[in-house]
Amino acid sequence: MGLFQLFVGFFILYAQSAMATGVYSSIFTDFTPKHYCEDDLEENQTKPEFDLEVWSSNRSRCMGEGEGECSVYTFDPSVFTKTASTEFNIACDLAYLQTLSGVLRMSGLLVGSFVFGWMSDILGRVPSLTVAGLVLVLAQGVNIFSTNYLMYSLMNMISSAGGIGIFLIGFVYIFEWTAPRYRTKISVLDQVPFCTGFLWVVGVSYFIRSWRTLQFVFVLPNFLLLAYKFILPESPRWLATKGLQEEALNSLRFAAKLNKRKLPINLELSDISSSSESSDPSSPASGETSALKETPPSTEVENLNLGTIVVEWFLLSRLIILSMNWVVITLCFYGLSLNSARDENIFASVAAMAGVEFPGYVLCMFIMEGWGRRPVLSLCQIVAGTFCVSAGFLPDSMGGLQLVLGLVGKMGASAGYAVVYVYTAELFPTKLRNSAVGLCSTLARFGGLLAPVIADLGAVYTPLPYLVMGGSSILVGALAFLLPETRGKPLPQTLKEARSQ
Repeated sequence: MGLFQLFVGFFILYAQSAMATGVYSSIFTDFTPKHYCEDDLEENQTKPEFDLEVWSSNRSRCMGEGEGECSVYTFDPSVFTKTASTEFNIACDLAYLQTLSGVLRMSGLLVGSFVFGWMSDILGRVPSLTVAGLVLVLAQGVNIFSTNYLMYSLMNMISSAGGIGIFLIGFVYIFEWTAPRYRTKISVLDQVPFCTGFLWVVGVSYFIRSWRTLQFVFVLPNFLLLAYKFILPESPRWLATKGLQEEALNSLRFAAKLNKRKLPINLELSDISSSSESSDPSSPASGETSALKETPPSTEVENLNLGTIVVEWFLLSRLIILSMNWVVITLCFYGLSLNSARDENIFASVAAMAGVEFPGYVLCMFIMEGWGRRPVLSLCQIVAGTFCVSAGFLPDSMGGLQLVLGLVGKMGASAGYAVVYVYTAELFPTKLRNSAVGLCSTLARFGGLLAPVIADLGAVYTPLPYLVMGGSSILVGALAFLLPETRGKPLPQTLKEARSQ
């Protein structure tokens, strides 16, 4: 660890924080305030200002004169002067479009994981990181000039795709430059930029209350990402797998120079093109696994593939339980944040949801090595679920306590995110490890797709989002007890070693 690692760490963590602007910005730019139908306007008459007494009256807030369809709404400007929903009249009968927009935005995470995971293996880490940054900047920039709600929603989807690409590529890149003994802690600390980026989104939104101006401010810091191709050296591990030995040595020389070290004169890199440590950026555990103790190379030759997981029940049962945990963690992680943005207290509640991620990560980092993976994952899920269910049964008048209970749930989901990456990697043999992690990571995106839908169930029955998320969390937390413990054990390289865990 030296100046070079600090240099790389700064730029990668800066880039990863940008993901939050791609995923969470619409919480504020698409906020729907109090509103009611303005059905008695005469031609060319200016729409009157929002009247809280009118909103509080018994008149219908969505129907026009004679219970007909409303064409003009008056929105409360006290929280935001203008948002995408107020500008494009997304209210009442069209409120479902906001849910669909959220699902579309979360689908960008799924698309981005596939596209940029493949791209970084083909083009390299740094070029792909730069392209992901370009996609994020272009989508956010174009979004400023959106002329309708569909265009706004599509740009949000592309922004989230670029954001997840930045995060996943950066995760693997920083691991490939980190000494093995530091990687377990880095696997946890690397989640922190998303938390700080989320807090940045909340802070900027508090001071800027017009959505187009807010979108402009979100995109400005991300222009730095376009210069990464000229700032960061390529990963020597990726270069070596492509047979670019001299280029890999140049990257190492750059690192050595910043750290005031000298490489051996006749240094040669070993052939790692067939290394068991995959470099697939869609599988963040590729860096984590090397932080752990591997068993000596086995002379047994095995032909393992995804079909092996289906045939071997002990592997299939692990995959099913872990996949369910990934989906529910992702659902709770995003769902609780989205569910907190429902009223005038949006800034305080969302900031609390963002800030509570940090203690969750730190707590996990300290207890994971001491307690083990299985009890930490199960405990995080069950405690988070219990508090969420408890929050659901509280009356609306106890909103403060409901938020506190929800925050404990979010902290549990954050800690669960940190441990499930490592735990999944440790439960599968080398040739199946990244396939298993990649599959679980992909399935987890469906939890993200469900998050806006579950969060909006509060309009049907207020406690429902908490009950669904909390109940699911308790269920998968209990199932996690069926998994074997891996703390202190070497990574399995063969099917036999994985079975004996």
